[in-house]
Amino acid sequence: MKNSQTHTNLSLPALYAKKHGRQLLAVLFYLLSSAPLLQAQEFVVRNFRSLPNDITAYIQPVRDLNEEACALIKVVGSTDYAFSTPLGIVKRQHEIGEIWLYVPKGSIQLTIKHPQWGVLRDYKWGFPLESRMTYELVLTPKNPPYQPLVKPLKGKPVPYDTLLHLPSRLDLHPTPPIKRPKERWSRMILTQMGIGSGKPTFGFRLAWMRRHGAYLSCLSDFRSLPGTAGSCEKDGQWTDLSLYPYYTGVTRESNFSIQGGAIHRLYRELCLYEGMGYGKRSVTWEMSDKQWLLNKGLSTKGVSAEIGLLWRFQHWAVAGGVHTINGNYWEGTLGIGIQF
Repeated sequence: MKNSQTHTNLSLPALYAKKHGRQLLAVLFYLLSSAPLLQAQEFVVRNFRSLPNDITAYIQPVRDLNEEACALIKVVGSTDYAFSTPLGIVKRQHEIGEIWLYVPKGSIQLTIKHPQWGVLRDYKWGFPLESRMTYELVLTPKNPPYQPLVKPLKGKPVPYDTLLHLPSRLDLHPTPPIKRPKERWSRMILTQMGIGSGKPTFGFRLAWMRRHGAYLSCLSDFRSLPGTAGSCEKDGQWTDLSLYPYYTGVTRESNFSIQGGAIHRLYRELCLYEGMGYGKRSVTWEMSDKQWLLNKGLSTKGVSAEIGLLWRFQHWAVAGGVHTINGNYWEGTLGIGIQF
């Protein structure tokens, strides 16, 4: 009667727990032991490599806050991934089948997150990324361990990838050396002006360049001189007659120079140009009898040379430098134009 009374007082849930207690403990133990597996990282980096023949980052540059052109990482994988770097992500762009990440030059690591598959923190590729270069990052879900696809040579162990247990890619397919893509040709047309001790001169400048190139420059005041009856020294003494004629104070001058040379990109869009050519400057003085004398002391002709800097900004170009004819006449030059 006591045993019957005891079972009668127990509720139905208590009776079920007493009868199936071992099965409940086994299920609870399994759930607790599998919890860490649910939180583990469930994806891997399949490959990271440079794409030396991909010029996307060069022809479509994205610049960071320092106006430096970024490197481009093309991520092949799910669009659910999130990314971060110590230097930040300048721009994220979704394309068909991949994600484009524009990151600052010099980035060396990347943190990758997925809402279901976990986090791969501070993944490092071992070298700083270069400006205007394109790279590929392949992400895949973690699969069961792979069997080696290549039989190891006798007596020589084959290194395996630490993530996928595959033969090392470095041993099977050596990565070709990274080649900097060629810069596209840039053509510039500038109008320019020269200012010295004489009349201002005007002209043009044409340039063609990649990282290096060539240019052609011309300056003139587009003035013609009257016929002369002789020449005089710088102080006005008539050269042939050794006397000082009377002058009206009216002078005329003519300036012309043409030169060609080389142009080089120094830093970002700042360029240096230098060139040589031929130049001529003639100055005439009017005498009281309306005849003209060529002032040899103020006139010069011979080798012309120039040097200066050119700055390119989007489709604009600005140049400034100094120009001389035979080292006797100097003028500063300033030009502005377009590049295409």
